[in-house]
Amino acid sequence: ALKGITELVTKPGLVNRDFADVKAVMKDGGLSMIGMGESDTENRAMEAVERALNNPLLDVTIDNAKGALINVVGGADMTIKECQQIVEAVSSRLSPDARILWGARIEREMGDTVRALVIITGVQAPHLFTPEKRIKKEKKEEIEKVLGIDFVE
Repeated sequence: ALKGITELVTKPGLVNRDFADVKAVMKDGGLSMIGMGESDTENRAMEAVERALNNPLLDVTIDNAKGALINVVGGADMTIKECQQIVEAVSSRLSPDARILWGARIEREMGDTVRALVIITGVQAPHLFTPEKRIKKEKKEEIEKVLGIDFVE
């Protein structure tokens, strides 16, 4: 994923993005996720984006996400329609007010493969404590007393 972000801002493409775009989507975005998916099947664009969005190790909800940065990379036969399918698949799942930026690049070495990289900000994760979900002082004291532990902030 880090390689994908680096290539997004350093390699020229059909639709270019730079570090300012990454910063614009990430600024005040809150909790974020990064996903990457690839496919070389007949329905490669949709499979790639589904793999990027549906990592079984990430328990996050993107319904009310604030922003997304999408990078699509494919071989010489990749089409703008495939890029649009990927962008629409992501944007249809986010908040209607979400800021969505995307880039696309041809990389001949990819052959028949299409890769989708997504960075989505403002996701919710039920098992993570974010500033919005801090434990109230009384509850902390109760947990500390019962478990014999101290919370560190």
